[in-house]
Amino acid sequence: MDFQQYLIFLTITAVWMVIPGPATLLAVNNGIRYGTRKAILAIWGNVIAFQILVALSILGLGVVLAASETAFMWLKTIGALYLAYLGFRLWMAPIANVEQSNNPEWQDVSQLVLFRRAFLTTLSNPKALTYISALLPQFININHFEITHLLTISFTIAMAQFIAFASYAKLSSNFNIWLKNENNHRWFNRIIGSIFAGFGLTLGFSNH
Repeated sequence: MDFQQYLIFLTITAVWMVIPGPATLLAVNNGIRYGTRKAILAIWGNVIAFQILVALSILGLGVVLAASETAFMWLKTIGALYLAYLGFRLWMAPIANVEQSNNPEWQDVSQLVLFRRAFLTTLSNPKALTYISALLPQFININHFEITHLLTISFTIAMAQFIAFASYAKLSSNFNIWLKNENNHRWFNRIIGSIFAGFGLTLGFSNH
C-alpha cells in the first residue's frame, strides 16, 4: 500500500469511527455517567475487540461473511440481541440522588464491567461487522502478507478508534451536571436505552 492508498484508508477509517453508532453512543453514555477517566479506560475494550475483528478479517472472515449469508445472519442476530439487552439494562438503570451525582463515579460499577460492555458492544456492532466484511478486505492482500503493512493497518485503526471515542467521552463528560436533576437522569436512561434497543431492532430486521 503506497502513501496515497494509505491516506485513503486513513480517511475512510477516521470518518467511519466518528460516525455515531452503538459503540460511540456507549462512550458518550459512560462519559456522562462515570466521568472521563472511567469512560476512556473502557474504550480499550472497544479497541481490543476491534483488533480481534481485524485479525479475523485478515484470516479471511471478511470473505466468509461476504460469501455466506447464513454466517452473517447468525452474527447479526447475536449482535441484535445483545444491543437490545443492553438497551433494556440502560432503561432500567437506577437513578442517583443529588448528593450521589456530585461524584462522577456515583454508581457502583467496576471498570471491568464497563470494559466488558464496551468489548461486547464492538463485537456485536453492525458498523464493525460491515467494516471488516466490506471495507477492510479491500486494503489487504490475503495472498501476500507483509507484517509491516498489517501492523500499519492495525495501528491506524486502533488510534483512529481511540481518538474518536475518547473525544466523544471527554466532551460528553462535561454534561454530568445535567444528571443532577433526577427527572433528567430518568429520561436520559430511557432515551439511551431506547436508542440501543432501536439499534438492535434495526439490525435484527435489516436485510443486509
